[in-house]
Amino acid sequence: MPMDNAQAILDRRLGEAGVEGRRGAQVRLRDIGIARVWAQADRAGEMTEVERARFLLRRLYPDLEGPRLEAIMTELSASFEAGTWQGFRRPDPLD
Repeated sequence: MPMDNAQAILDRRLGEAGVEGRRGAQVRLRDIGIARVWAQADRAGEMTEVERARFLLRRLYPDLEGPRLEAIMTELSASFEAGTWQGFRRPDPLD
């Protein structure tokens, strides 16, 4: 099986990019990840804002489970019912 050297290439390029280049790469990779999770939510079909919040949080933060996730969801649900939270803001489209 051929070895995937993508990580070595990425590491080399980041090392050559310097601090500002690495910061820019981190921002771009984060933005791409968030856009992909929102696209997954869109493909998953209709859901309430609270359901969408759970969907997004579980994919963006896979270690967020159990009581901590439930506490966050309880707070978001209460805020949604009170009208003080309307859902997560969809990110701007990537260039």
